[in-house]
Amino acid sequence: MGIWKAAIPWKPMNGEFRSFDPVGLAAGALIKADCSLNWTNPDDGKLYCFVSGTSLEFFLEKPQAYVERATAVFETIAKE
Repeated sequence: MGIWKAAIPWKPMNGEFRSFDPVGLAAGALIKADCSLNWTNPDDGKLYCFVSGTSLEFFLEKPQAYVERATAVFETIAKE
């Protein structure tokens, strides 16, 4: 059993980190997501996109920690 992508969004969605998966970023990898799996932070309204249900599940265990780590890695990569 798992999470299946229902459909790729008909209109391109732009998530945080230029739609790179935050779990991948936290691990130092640039993995582009199509935003068919996504989560919106209820506190600030930011949209995060994921490449798989597994990635989303891991992220939801500690969203703040993943956002902090992904932000640090993304800022380093964006400077290059």
